[in-house]
Amino acid sequence: MPNKTLWQEYCWQNVAQGPMSYQFWELGEVNGAGHDPEDHTSGSAAAVIALHGWLDNSASFTPMLEHLLSQSDLPRVNVYALDFAGHGHSFHRPQGCFYTIWDYAIDVVQFIQAKELHEVWLLGHSMGACVAPLIAAMLPAKVQGICAIEGLGPVTTVASETPRQLQKAIVRQGQQQQRASKVFATAEDALLARLGSKMTLQEPAARLLVGRNLLAKEGGFVWRSDRRVTLPSPVRYSEDQIWAVLDGLSMPVTLVVGDALQQDVGLSKRAKRIPHIQWRRLSGGHHLHMENQVSACADAIIELLTINS
Repeated sequence: MPNKTLWQEYCWQNVAQGPMSYQFWELGEVNGAGHDPEDHTSGSAAAVIALHGWLDNSASFTPMLEHLLSQSDLPRVNVYALDFAGHGHSFHRPQGCFYTIWDYAIDVVQFIQAKELHEVWLLGHSMGACVAPLIAAMLPAKVQGICAIEGLGPVTTVASETPRQLQKAIVRQGQQQQRASKVFATAEDALLARLGSKMTLQEPAARLLVGRNLLAKEGGFVWRSDRRVTLPSPVRYSEDQIWAVLDGLSMPVTLVVGDALQQDVGLSKRAKRIPHIQWRRLSGGHHLHMENQVSACADAIIELLTINS
């Protein structure tokens, strides 16, 4: 178990719509006497913003960071592993709102500004890797590098599908409002539900994610995550728009992919838009950074940090 002076699981930072929850990790040589563990500014340390996947939470990065805490000779790194809005312990958006990919990016920009971080590296998995290029486009002078695991930019829709996308979002919103939230009798029932989802997870990884996403209530447990995060966005970017974002990325990018994405044509086309990109093709599933490739994914972010050091 990591030293608790280096790992704080429940921290909050106010952004425009509410308090954003995050975990704070301090890696490398820690300051001695006079060090304030409540001071989460980066100081002379590099600042990494870790962005999890859809329906996951900041516990997604616990295996990687625990691995790094066991290593010696690390550069000084402050890691802010965020819970996106509507996930983990973070705020839920106001009633009637959707959870759009650009709003996730804006929340993170506000977090970076509130913390007064001047140089940041982005570590994103899945949806987090979709959001990261948008953040870099908004803060090109601050973002020094991106480590994208199992994704590179948002899901897109051709322009002709815009009316259908709008309709689908409104219909699904109305249907969801008619249904009650699922209540699980026990925490184990919730775990089994997560293990039975379409996104395959090994049990240890699922336990980490479920542990941060359960809320006890009368009669059992419910998910902390806002069920509205499952609604489709009313509008999506076009592929041309995402290509324009990727074209503008001047910082180094490391793209880590498991078995399913290694031959993905769309992902390869996106990667070719980025001038300074390095691929890491690893054996594993979608959550390989929590499962069989923990050390390889941890090494990828550390190597990215050293490029500009």
